[in-house]
Amino acid sequence: MQINDEATIKKHIKDAQLSSLYFVYGDESYLATFYANSLASSITDTSGMSFNYYYFDSETVNFDSVYEAAETLPVMSDRVCIFIKDFPFLKTPADELKLYTEYFEKIPDTSTIIFLMANTEVDVKQNQKWKTILDTFNKNGVIFCLSKRTDSQVADLLVRSAGKRNTSISRETAEYFISIVGNEMTVLLNEFDKLCAFSGGKEITREMIDTISIKSVEASVFDLTTAINTGKNDRAFEILSELIKNKTEPTIIIGTLAFGYVDIYRAKIAAANRMNTRDVVNAFASYKGKTFRLDKAASSARNLTIEQIKELINAVSEADIKIKSFSVDNNVILVELLAKLLYIAGERR
Repeated sequence: MQINDEATIKKHIKDAQLSSLYFVYGDESYLATFYANSLASSITDTSGMSFNYYYFDSETVNFDSVYEAAETLPVMSDRVCIFIKDFPFLKTPADELKLYTEYFEKIPDTSTIIFLMANTEVDVKQNQKWKTILDTFNKNGVIFCLSKRTDSQVADLLVRSAGKRNTSISRETAEYFISIVGNEMTVLLNEFDKLCAFSGGKEITREMIDTISIKSVEASVFDLTTAINTGKNDRAFEILSELIKNKTEPTIIIGTLAFGYVDIYRAKIAAANRMNTRDVVNAFASYKGKTFRLDKAASSARNLTIEQIKELINAVSEADIKIKSFSVDNNVILVELLAKLLYIAGERR
């Protein structure tokens, strides 16, 4: 059985509908780790003081130890919990992996084995072996698959979390915060803890976010786009230099620039047809909870003609092809691209 939504996973754990075997993974490692730990805690004490909890990682796991732990009877508890983090499925010899899969059908009712893939990408489309592995777990146990929460869901979480920390944040400001630090949950929640402490119990504002929060790559590239479109050449080169210094993937920089100019193009077309950002949000579901992106785009669009925007998009597209097709220093391509974008954006000025 595979469960893909958080509400059902929560209910499964709360109702103690326990299986002897679990596989927990997803594209949001924070959530996968959170629910794997919640599941383990619902079975037994996981503090390290319990005789019923056994923890293994990719370096310490071996079949004999797992088998011995699973066959041990629980002490003053209903179950033994065996927690295995990032088991090296793809690197495990076939004969050893066969021992595990055959044992999956024989795990005692007094034991539960949890496999958490927190730092391992499980890509069924790219690797057929993962499909076979998941089929085995689906047949013999329960799979938790955790996807990233939408920005809208994360914003709701931040609003609630602020209240629990004796401070507050508006929904709009929460969305702005996500745009600055990104939506990778571990980073985001760490930054939010710092922000709540910094607020001193006052309502969190954009100024506080700008003062203390570390910007994500996406936010930095959007700042780069703004600098280009407003003719702040020195600032544009400063931002690009910082991105290169931090070893940001050139494809990510170019891809984010492309998204930024697509936003600007849509905002420009909307304005030409006497539409507002809300109309664009309604037309494109991907903007839900990200109205601030279109507001920024609309501001930039006022300084550019449609022809300029098309030229800017073409320049980014050409740079993307160069990076993917030629063995040229990618940093040189990025600097050349920036110079070209500054020239195109500055033509009207």
